[in-house]
Amino acid sequence: ANAAVSAPADTSADATSTESLARYVAAHGGKRVIRKVLIANNGMAATKAIISMRRWAYNEIGDENAIEFLVMATPEDLKANAEFIRYADDFVEVPGGSNKNNYANVSLIVDIAEREGIDAVWPGWGHASENPKLPTALKERGIQFIGPTAPVMSVLGDKIAANILAQTAKVPSIPWSGDGLEAILTEEGTIPEEIFNKAMVTTIDECVESANRIGYPVMLKASEGGGGKGIQVVQKPEQLHQLFHQVTTEAKAAFGNGDLYIEKFVTNLRHIEAQLLRDMHGNTRVIGIRDCSVQ
Repeated sequence: ANAAVSAPADTSADATSTESLARYVAAHGGKRVIRKVLIANNGMAATKAIISMRRWAYNEIGDENAIEFLVMATPEDLKANAEFIRYADDFVEVPGGSNKNNYANVSLIVDIAEREGIDAVWPGWGHASENPKLPTALKERGIQFIGPTAPVMSVLGDKIAANILAQTAKVPSIPWSGDGLEAILTEEGTIPEEIFNKAMVTTIDECVESANRIGYPVMLKASEGGGGKGIQVVQKPEQLHQLFHQVTTEAKAAFGNGDLYIEKFVTNLRHIEAQLLRDMHGNTRVIGIRDCSVQ
């Protein structure tokens, strides 16, 4: 009769997961608990991300469901019963068609993240993953971007800017239309526009001049190209006119940016990448090499 009756403790799975994450973050000197993640990608990128983060949560916290995953799904993804949707906790249907309507649509991604109470956004690769407007817009809304800061992305995600930065750091470069250009970064962490523009080729005459200086064969490349888009090998001068317009059109359609440059096409090579991760605290990890030629 004298026993005190207290309110039942919150034993829900969500509360338990949040508490586990909070303890982990506090123990490691962190400042922010990330409980709900939006995967702004699809296919293998989204699948690998969810599996990897669930495995991390299980290994570190003992709870594979500590992080909740929301994915974006187009009608095409839903019709195909895409695997990444099944791995997620929930999905938001987004417009189909070109990635400009969905996974590359910064405004759409940010709106979904804000509306759904997302703590962090993981963009994967391709799509909006190298668009500095995404981390900038998320930061304004207090949402964490899992990836580089906007200034770093602006420089390293753009091939012209990255080449100028490499030359500034005295990294040997192959001949290209921006040979010798160096720059002091702006306060925003970008390459000054006047120096960036000197490396571009904007007319056929500029293409011919650069190609003649570099020597054929050359590559005509979109500064924001990737995934095999926005790149053509030019073997002789008479191909330049057609390929210049082809690459410009393709780059604008795929990336919304038609900035082009020319570099030497190197034959009989092997392409090997050294891959590194570095965070804002100065922690660096070398995560091995990737034999791109074999891949």
